[in-house]
This record gives sequence, structure tokens and C-alpha cells, in this order.
Amino acid sequence: MNRYIHIISWLLMALMITINSCVPPSNEIITDINNANSDLVYQGIYNHQDKQNIDSVLLYFNHSNPGYRLAAVNAMASIQSELSIDSLVEILGDPIIEVRTAAAYALGQIGNLETVDPLMNAFVNKDTSDVDNVFNSTILEAIGKTGNKSLLDVLASVESYRITDTLLLLGQSRAIYRYANRGINTQKGTNRMVELASNQAYPNEVRVIAANYLARAKDIDISKSQFRIAEALIGASDPNVRMAIALALRKVTEPDILKILQSQFIVEKDYRVKVNILKAFGSYKYIDNIDLILDHLDDENIHVANAAAQYLVDHGKRDHVEIYKTFAKKNLDHTVRAKIYASVLKHLPSYYIESRAIIRSSLLRYIKELKGKPYVAKHYVAALGQDPYSYAYLKEAAIDSGVVTIRTAGMEALSKIVSGKSFVNTFRFRSDRVKIEILDIIKEQFAKGDVGTMAIGAGILSNEKIGYRNLIQNDSFLIAAAAKLSLPREIETYNEIKKALAYINNVKYKAEKNSYNHPINWKTLATVSDSTIAVVRTNKGNFTIKLFGNTTPGSVANFIDLANDDFFDNKVYHRVVSNFVIQGGCPRGDGYGSLDYSIRSELPQLYYDDEGYVGMASAGLNTEGTQWFVTHSPTPHLDGKYTIFGKVTEGMDVVHQIVEGDKIIDVIISLQR
Repeated sequence: MNRYIHIISWLLMALMITINSCVPPSNEIITDINNANSDLVYQGIYNHQDKQNIDSVLLYFNHSNPGYRLAAVNAMASIQSELSIDSLVEILGDPIIEVRTAAAYALGQIGNLETVDPLMNAFVNKDTSDVDNVFNSTILEAIGKTGNKSLLDVLASVESYRITDTLLLLGQSRAIYRYANRGINTQKGTNRMVELASNQAYPNEVRVIAANYLARAKDIDISKSQFRIAEALIGASDPNVRMAIALALRKVTEPDILKILQSQFIVEKDYRVKVNILKAFGSYKYIDNIDLILDHLDDENIHVANAAAQYLVDHGKRDHVEIYKTFAKKNLDHTVRAKIYASVLKHLPSYYIESRAIIRSSLLRYIKELKGKPYVAKHYVAALGQDPYSYAYLKEAAIDSGVVTIRTAGMEALSKIVSGKSFVNTFRFRSDRVKIEILDIIKEQFAKGDVGTMAIGAGILSNEKIGYRNLIQNDSFLIAAAAKLSLPREIETYNEIKKALAYINNVKYKAEKNSYNHPINWKTLATVSDSTIAVVRTNKGNFTIKLFGNTTPGSVANFIDLANDDFFDNKVYHRVVSNFVIQGGCPRGDGYGSLDYSIRSELPQLYYDDEGYVGMASAGLNTEGTQWFVTHSPTPHLDGKYTIFGKVTEGMDVVHQIVEGDKIIDVIISLQR
């Protein structure tokens, strides 16, 4: 601990000398980095990355061309093998700033505690007249991914960075945030993030990271700073800061803070901030919020209306169930009405059997009437998941449906029922008998071989809280189903089944990994330039994506090939999470579909630090295929985990309008004018 304090103190002195002195910089080796997709050596490095040929990639670490060194080091940020640590540590001394910065980032991606000392030494041992804060910033972030708890306090204690030291402040804030991603936080770290998020003098990008920490970090105490944070909600001009601050304020319960949230909700123009304020209301007294909630069930913005309805599901009261029923009869959007019905079922006591039956009957009627609109009907199916008695009805109404989206929603509702707190309270001594009936439904789905319902069913069986281990006498149905799956196409379902088998047999689970199976199409990339764009035409309008062909070429080539083959035509956005993402590209339309190949994750130093980033959806490292998403807002918890292959440059208003079931008409690849 004392050693780290000494190092940090030395570091601060060195930085202040550098920043405030007039010593001219020393001569550096200046070499341009011009990696192009047409370069055969560059292609070779990427092909080795794709095949996970670690030794072959490492050979380029000593290449005289810094562009090749950079490509090789970036490859290790994606491969994340500990076998590359020693070589990456050596690259921390590379004369080219881009290369050594990439090495620091790659070491952070690997996440090994043993890399902390060399990272710290690389920071400290630089000539103080030649410090490059891009490199230092990345080192700080890497320490956040690798360091222990005591080092977090040391790092958070650094308060000497000036307001203008944007890169160093970014490094510090990202480091503290990355610690929180690993479930590590301290009061010193939280206090530092309060300062960075609340003080309007700090750079905006730093405030966004700090505010997201306050929103997402678990088990932190902000009670002593709550009014300062609330003032930041009012004073921040950037909605990216306001929306995160709003979520942070759900961690306190002071009535005066609620008044600030309510006042901001009324004047707020950005729907994303309003959605997060509605989420924050859940931490405060129901009676102080319910009128405002009910008033916005018919909000003109569907995301806000749905957030208000979700409040009723999460925080509604038994005494107000009759009020909810009256709102369900109004002319509301189906998704909102379905959530209101869900709230009624959730908050009605289990012994209100007749009342539950009436609501259930209404939901079943909607499901039947809306079968031709499955992305609407699925919300009524989901509502049945709040009623334990509906397990027997879900089979006929949804799970045995010939419509994939409804069938999958039915299994998800069944999962919610059997894993819910009210299940045992409802069935009591009959709980195991009902679980066996549900097991029979699951077995039927395994016999039918549907990858979506099997994946969800396997998830039910592997859930320790449900407790199927002692109820399954024969696991042959799981073994037989796994044997019939096609890899890599059905890797997600395969691993869910393997996880269930491991749980049932009380053995350690190890996920299957996709092997190399889909080479990068370099012919496609030969047509890509910095001006290449994708125009996504939807039923709500068009939006334009700038593609990052030089940064994540494998993902871009895959996307372009799919677009040119008309694969995306008439595909739906099957997943929309308000103020998070829209997701499409699934051939099944329920999130469990793919083609008969997978591509590799590409994870160089890119950040989800704004709205509109386009990323590849995945079920884990190197499982990407055809599904992709667009972010509604900054999502730093996705950094380094999900490939970024583009950014929306026009039409974000269209992205914000899209709801589940909206269609991609087509995707057109062209050069930007």
C-alpha cells in the first residue's frame, strides 16, 4: 500500500512539472501508421487474430512497421490471452505512442493482477518532459480492470489534475468505473466520482463517465452528497449527464430529492431523462408519485408511457388494483395496457382467484386476437408471467403457438412464473408437483427441438433457486437435444443445455467456445473506404451508419455482405429497451436466430460514450453473427465487451422512434457524398 502511495505521489509531481514547465519536448521517432485493408501483411495479422493464432500474432510485435505492431497489439485486446502478457509488457516501451497505448489497453482487457506493476512502472518511468497523456490515461483505465481494492483508494485520492487535464481525468474516472464493473468500490472512489459528476467545470465526457458510475455501481453510499448530485441534475446542460444522475438518485430516499426529481420531470424535454426519472421514483414513497405516474400512462412518447406502466408493475399497491383496471380499459397503447394488466396480476393476492381469472381471460383474448401482430401479442403473453396460475394456460395460448415470437414469449413467461417469489406462496406444498408439470412442458419443447424455447427451458432447469436438481431423475432428454444442435449456429442454446446438465449432475460448467469458421471477406473490404456508409431504411424512416472498416474489418465485412445479400430486408427490431438499445438482424425474430457461422469479437480501444454507436450482439466472446444493435445513450458498461463497428451520423430521431416489431425495409451500402 505504501509503495503505491509513493508511486502515485511521484507520478503527480512528474505530471505537474510537465504541465507547468516550458522544457521543449525531446525528439521522437515520427512514423506514420497507415494500415489499409488492401495491405496483405495487415490482412495476414487480422487472419491470425481471427484464427486465434497467438504465436503468429506475437511475431509482429517486433516488426519495423509500427502499423503492423499496432494491428498485432490490437489483436491481443480481442483475443485476451494471458500468454501475450510478457510481450505486451515489453511493448509498453514502444517508441510510437499509438502502439504502446494499445498495449496498455490490451493488458487491461486481459485483466490479470500481475500486470499492475509493469503498467505503473510504464506510467512513472516516462521522461517527465515527454509524458503523453493518451498513454497515461489508458494505463489508469487498465489498472481499473486489473488492480486490487487498496489501489483503488490510492487512485481515487489523486485530486491534483487540473480541469483542463481531460485525458488524465478520463483515465481516472474510467479506472474507478472499471473497478465498479468488477464489483469493487470504496467510499473514496465514490466521493471522487461525485466531485467529477457534480462539478460543471469538469470536461463533459468525464462527467458522463462519473455520472454513470453513480448510476450503476452497486452498494455505494451517496447520502452525504445527495443534494449536490441533485443540483447537478438541474444544472447539467448535457442530457447524457442528466439521465445518469437521475438514475443515481434512486439510491437515496430523501423527500426533498423527490421534489427535485418531480420538478425536473415536468420541465425535462429529453425522453431518456424522463424515463430514468420514472425509474428513480421507485425508491420513494408510492403515494407521492402515483398521480404523476397515472398521468403519463398515455404520454405522447411511448418510451415514457411504458416506463410509467412499468412503475406500476414494480411498485404498485394492492389497494390501487381497481384503479389500475380502469386505466387498462382506456385507449392506451397495447404495450402499456399489457403492463397495467401485469401490475394487476402481480399485486392481487393469490386467493383472489375469480378476479385473476377475469384478467387472465382478457389477456388470453388479446393474445388470440393479436396473433397476426406477434410483437404486440407478446406483451400480453408476458403479462401472464405475473400470474402463477397461468402456467397451465401458457402452453396452449403461447408455447404451442406456431408463431415463433409468441412461443418464445410464452416460455419466458413460464420462466418468470416458476422463478418468481409468489410461486411457492401460491402453490405451497404443491410446488414440487407443479414444477414437475412445468418440467413436462419443457421436455415437450426439447422433443420439438426449437432452439429458443430449449434455451429458455434449460435456463429454468439450471436455476439453483428453482431447484430442479432433485426433481430430474433422467437427463437423457437434455443430452439428446444437445447432440442434435448445429454449431456454431446454435451455440447459445448448446451452452444453456450444458449448463443445465452441469447443475443437475452437480459438476463444474465450462462453456463451449466457437472455433474459427468464417474467414474475413477481404474482397468486400477492398470496396470500403472512410466514406463508406450504410443507409438503414425502416418503416419509421431512415438512418445512416458510418462504418469503421479499418478498425473492426471483420464485423464490417460481415455486415456489408449480409446487406448486399438482402439478408436484413424485412427483418424486425425484435428487442427495444428504452434508453438503451434497439436490436435487429435475427432471422427468427426473437433473438435466438443466427446463420450457420459465427465471427470473432473485435475489441480495440473504442468506447460507447455517446448515443448512436452500432455494435454486434453476442452470447459471449466470439459468438457474433447477424444481430446488431444501436445505442440510445452512452453505455460504458459495454466497453471492451461488444464489438463497435459503426456510428449513426444521421437519423438518430428515427432510432429513438423505433419500437419492437418495426421493420428494416433494407440496408443500402454506399459512399457518403
